[in-house]
Amino acid sequence: MVAALTRLFGPRYLELAEDVVQETLLKALKDWPFRGVPDQPAAWLHRVARNLAIDHLRRHARGLELLKENAALLRSEWTLSLTVNSTLDEATINDDQLRMMFACCHPTLPAEQQVALALKTLCGFGVPEIARAFLTNEETINKRLYRAREAFRKLGRLDLPAHNDLPARLGQVLSTIYLLFNEGYKAARHRDLVREDLIEEALRLCRLLLDNPSTALPNVHALMALMVYHAARSDARVDTHGEIILLQDQDRSLWDRELIALANHHLDQASLSDRSTSYPLEAAIAASHANAPTYADTDWTGIIRLYDELFRRNPSPIVALNRAIAFAERDGADRGLQALTLITGLEEHHLFHAVRGELMIRTGDHAGAHLALEQALLFTDSPAERHLLEQKLARLTKG
Repeated sequence: MVAALTRLFGPRYLELAEDVVQETLLKALKDWPFRGVPDQPAAWLHRVARNLAIDHLRRHARGLELLKENAALLRSEWTLSLTVNSTLDEATINDDQLRMMFACCHPTLPAEQQVALALKTLCGFGVPEIARAFLTNEETINKRLYRAREAFRKLGRLDLPAHNDLPARLGQVLSTIYLLFNEGYKAARHRDLVREDLIEEALRLCRLLLDNPSTALPNVHALMALMVYHAARSDARVDTHGEIILLQDQDRSLWDRELIALANHHLDQASLSDRSTSYPLEAAIAASHANAPTYADTDWTGIIRLYDELFRRNPSPIVALNRAIAFAERDGADRGLQALTLITGLEEHHLFHAVRGELMIRTGDHAGAHLALEQALLFTDSPAERHLLEQKLARLTKG
């Protein structure tokens, strides 16, 4: 709805579009508890948003720039209603969302501003979630969003880039989709670790890219493969109480073999030699896990080789952390801890301290493990992750 209304108002009125949607949702929160949820909730929301949009256009028709930009639209109530109706038609919403995502990823904006704006505007992320995704603080994200919105206001009409311009923006669109998927795969603050709604949305957006001949490229197949491999394990990642089940303890009979086969197909369409993104290598690592019959059969040597190449292309601390875990699984906890000592930039990331704590438990350093797990607790708001860490601390205290 934000995407559709931004196309109607123009990108400089992005905040106006967001205000209309907020008013719509607030009206639903007030009306539905008393009158009941409508038979077609989406249609109700679209109708209310349409009416609010018309009201806003009427109010802005005197003296504001919207008058010039929407002069033809505002000539009569009939043309006004017709235009707003067609803009908020459910059949066009999906295309508008992808259109808006490409618009947010405008080459005049720095890459981190592009992705932050798309996550905030189109994916419903809060500033804390975006900060977590970028491994930075909320103040930095607020500044990025402010600068992005200021730049966005200066753009003209909101149009989908020409077909030959799509590949230049595709990288940041894929980054946005992947971060959306990651939040669904492991929610930062939500009560549920896995948010199927966000996973499905990320897969849907990626499918839209694959359905477009201009964007059905190997890296898009690689991202789809990566996400589908992970999605195939969703049912095995938490128990009936919503508690985390670690990879080595998961019941692999619950893994969706049809999805794994689909992911294998998409990986075949990707290219591991393509150095433009990390997705092919990440997908190959996920494939090694997904296709291993048991945890003991995992090809850790092959996975380390993939991580070595991935780190050469993308020397990020998260890649280094996962590589250290692979070393620990193949060569033992001491080797993993040694690799962790070389990592910087994750001092306030819970996974870094959680991994240190787990490896220290394996080496018998219970005092060090206790301290590391307590540090991990300081840096996560996820209820499921906090419960897992608290369980480990409780076992250490008893043991």
